[in-house]
Amino acid sequence: MATLTPTLTLASSDMNGDVLNLSVSDSLTIRGQITTKQVAVTTASTKFAESDNYTTSWVYLKNLSSVPAELITIEKSDGGDEYMELGIGEWAWFPWKAEVDLFADSAVGTPTLEVRIYQVTAS
Repeated sequence: MATLTPTLTLASSDMNGDVLNLSVSDSLTIRGQITTKQVAVTTASTKFAESDNYTTSWVYLKNLSSVPAELITIEKSDGGDEYMELGIGEWAWFPWKAEVDLFADSAVGTPTLEVRIYQVTAS
C-alpha cells in the first residue's frame, strides 16, 4: 500500500486585476498496482489501458511531444467517443472506474503519451 499526495496550484493575474488563486491537496491511498509507461501514438487508435486489468484508479496523462501539430486524442473505444485532446506539454489527471478501455490516437505524427495509472483498490 502506498500513499499518493497530488497537489494542484493554479495562479493567474491579468492586466484587468482579476486574480485566480486556487490550491488543492489531498492524500490518496493506492492499494493496487501502479503502471508507468510511454506509448507511441499513431493515426490508428492504440489501447493504452485495458479495463479488465484494473479496478478504480487515478490516471495521469501527458503529451510529451514538442511538435505543435501532434495532438493526442483520448477515446473510450477504437475511434469512439472522445474524452479529451492533449496539445504539446498538456496533461490530465482524472479518476477512472475502469469500466471502459482507454485509447489514444493522433491525426498527425507519432507523439509520445506518458501514462501513469494508480489503482485505488486491490484487484
